[in-house]
Formats: sequence, C-alpha cells, structure tokens
Amino acid sequence: MIKGIGSLKVLIGVLILVVAGGAGLYFHNHPKKTAPKPEYPEYLSFAGNYIFSVPKTYDIDEQSVPGSQLVFSGQLSAKTLEDVYNQNGISVAGISDLTDHSDKAFKDYVKNNFLPNLKKDAPTSNAQLKFGKTNGWDVARITVAKEGQQFRFIYLKGGQHAVAVVAKQETEPLKKIEQTLVDAEIGDLKNDSDSLKQSIKDYVQLAKAQKPQDLYNAATAELRAKSSQADLAAALSGAATYLNENITISGGSYNPSVFSAALRFTSLNKDNQQPTFGAIVLKKVDGQWKLEALSLPKP
Repeated sequence: MIKGIGSLKVLIGVLILVVAGGAGLYFHNHPKKTAPKPEYPEYLSFAGNYIFSVPKTYDIDEQSVPGSQLVFSGQLSAKTLEDVYNQNGISVAGISDLTDHSDKAFKDYVKNNFLPNLKKDAPTSNAQLKFGKTNGWDVARITVAKEGQQFRFIYLKGGQHAVAVVAKQETEPLKKIEQTLVDAEIGDLKNDSDSLKQSIKDYVQLAKAQKPQDLYNAATAELRAKSSQADLAAALSGAATYLNENITISGGSYNPSVFSAALRFTSLNKDNQQPTFGAIVLKKVDGQWKLEALSLPKP
C-alpha cells in the first residue's frame, strides 16, 4: 500500500463519477469491439468487470481508494489523489452510474454530466474534449488546464463497463492502459473471470469455517510439498479473529495460469480501525483453479 495514503480524504479531485444522464437506449452501427493481444501481467477488476495490462515497472494499489486501482512506479508517498497524480501515478475506476451502454448515452453522459461536474469541482479550469474510438469502443479524452498549466488528463471508455482513467498527463504507461483496457467479457479471461471469483469465494469460506483439510485437498501439489495440513490448520487458527471479520477482494493480478489477489480484512464492530491485509494465489491446473498460496494476518 502507498505510504500515507490510508489517510486519503480528498478522494476524487476531478475524477467525478456522478449520476449519469437519463438518455434512452439507442442503437446504430459501430465498429466491432475487439480485444488486443494481452500483455502480462493483467489486472482484473471484480467489481468493474474490466481488464487492463499493467505497464512495465508499475505496481497496483487496489486498497487505498476502494473501488479504484492506483497504478504507480517506484516509491510513492501520497495522502491525496493530487499527490498520486503529481508523482506520475494513474487511477483507474469503473463508472457505475452509466447504466445505458449505448454509444449515444456515453457521449451524452460525458458532455452533459461529466464535464459540468468537472467544471463545478475545478471552476478555474479549462477542459478540452475529444471523442474517438479505441478497439471499437467510444472513448473520450479530456485535457484539463488550470492557470495556464496542464492540470489533468482523463480518458473515459464506454461500453458495457465504462471506465475512467486519470493522470496528470497522457504518458506512455497511461496509453498502455488505454490500448489494453477491455470489458472482461471479451478479454482473455472471459472464460475464467466467473470461475475465479467463485473459486476465491469458496476458498475464503473454507478458511473462515476453519476447514484446513478441505483447503489442503484443494491445493496444488507445490503447496502441499511446501506445507503440511498441520501448518495450514495452525495458520487458520492463528488468523481466526481476522477470518471472522469482513473480507473484501477487489480483483487481482493475472499471469498465464496464475492469479493473485489481496484480501482486505475490516472489523465488523470498530469503524475507525485500520484494515488488515492478506493474500491468496490460485493456479489453474487441469482446468481448475487450485490454491497455490494463502497469506493470513497474525494477531
């Protein structure tokens, strides 16, 4: 997690994901939506149902701003999104309010909702909007200037799962995200995203229920060679307090046949308590997602 960003309070800046315009459903001919050849690692958002390739030398923080991914390189010390952008970081988040997936509704949303709220949030700024196509999707590129200097670059993708990508400038790493950002339904994980979600849910439930034997039986041969069932039982017992908390999985990183995700543990009774984190790794073996590694917090 980015140092200091747990205290993030200025969450949105100009990343405003507000109520979408009420445009009616509209159909017309448009280029077929395609998925480029993936470059690994990829990130799969469970909530947003989108995938993008992670730029080289970049890492992802999916915990500091729930529902968003912060993409950054090197050491980053930030308390606000403005700090992230000033250090060449990028944020990616789904636009959940845009429920009409037509091209017309997307353009109406950008012009009639997103831009007015952008101006409201940064009244002294000046925004330039350009519509275009990327891999068959309608997209919008917004360049925001403030006091004569570039303040923000925003890339919006339409489609079934609309997404906002925000940075200070349109850098090469951001262009990599633009070119590889696709709806999960047509990405290379289209046949695996649902089974991944279900497999992780099942393994987490076994951990919460303190079922080491079932977890051990579902593990890969590599995990069983490294750890015994007794080791797994001890780890579950030691993390029992955390396993009784609320556990959130936002998404995860995918390399061919291997998927890793962070586990976020939050107290059910203490609202101000800082979350605790663990991790789970699955490996696809003979068509099934088996448990490859499980890291749990200790008291």
